[in-house]
Amino acid sequence: MRLTTQQLSLHAGTRTLVDLLDLTLEPGEVLGILGANGAGKSTLLTVLAGLAAPAQGQVTLDGQPVAGLPPLTRAQHIGLLPQGDEGGFFGSVVDYIALGHFPFGTAPDLAPHLATWELTELARRPLATLSGGERQRARLAQLAVQAPRIALLDEPLTHLDPAHQARLLAWARGEADAGRSVVLTLHDPNWAACHCDRLLFLFGDGRWQLGGPAELLTPASLEALYGPGTAALWRQKG
Repeated sequence: MRLTTQQLSLHAGTRTLVDLLDLTLEPGEVLGILGANGAGKSTLLTVLAGLAAPAQGQVTLDGQPVAGLPPLTRAQHIGLLPQGDEGGFFGSVVDYIALGHFPFGTAPDLAPHLATWELTELARRPLATLSGGERQRARLAQLAVQAPRIALLDEPLTHLDPAHQARLLAWARGEADAGRSVVLTLHDPNWAACHCDRLLFLFGDGRWQLGGPAELLTPASLEALYGPGTAALWRQKG
């Protein structure tokens, strides 16, 4: 299953964030999206998920316009982990995670997902009582239960400690190895280098650059992307 953009342009008011993006997300691929705050990363994921319209161009799923798919059908194939947590859920952790299987009907056995994200002991706790990191793990477990063919994760490392960051990235790699596609917005180029097959740089002024980590992750390119002094973020292997 392939997600494709054709001449995709994204605007924010009078600003052009992304101009004429042509991208095909391949099965088995982890794509990392990097860019400064406000560069259009979240906007792009929302458009890829079919939840917002682009200024120009279209997104297709195996040749079918994503915007034209019924919401339930879309949710059976594409999963989005937004950057923000809207809150307002008053049930337990396990009830929240079970919502991930809503597009398919009755939820499967949730015990493996609770164990994977170290939530077993928290399963009956009200979601609202969890810490930020615990809540983020519950959100990731909900997406894992949905098991989308294409997973779009907006800054998924937020609130996670290093061990759970590593677990999340290992999960992304496992999803790709199983033939699914994963898109992550990231800020750490070292994580991107270790776990992504390709990278998409968004410069926030319409320009974009697509390529492999070895091609894009250089001190000069990071300073062009983030600004002077940011090359120190990149611990290039000698």
